[in-house]
Amino acid sequence: MERWALYHNLEYDSSEEKNPRLIFYNDKDEVVKTVPVKKMKADEISSLLDSLGFYKRSQKGEEVPEEFQHFPLRAPRDEL
Repeated sequence: MERWALYHNLEYDSSEEKNPRLIFYNDKDEVVKTVPVKKMKADEISSLLDSLGFYKRSQKGEEVPEEFQHFPLRAPRDEL
């Protein structure tokens, strides 16, 4: 899907069309989060990616700023 190509460090795999989901990996290629997206609209998925800190290029080929080069998921906060 072309829309997802603008997000840095994100790959879209359409092979699971019956149960599409986003799978998030850490820098050790370990799964840290899986989100089913079958019932989500494209703008809801974009909002989710934005809220998780994924950098979205304004156009293909745009260089990604240094602070966004590494895995985008924010570290969980310690609960008090």
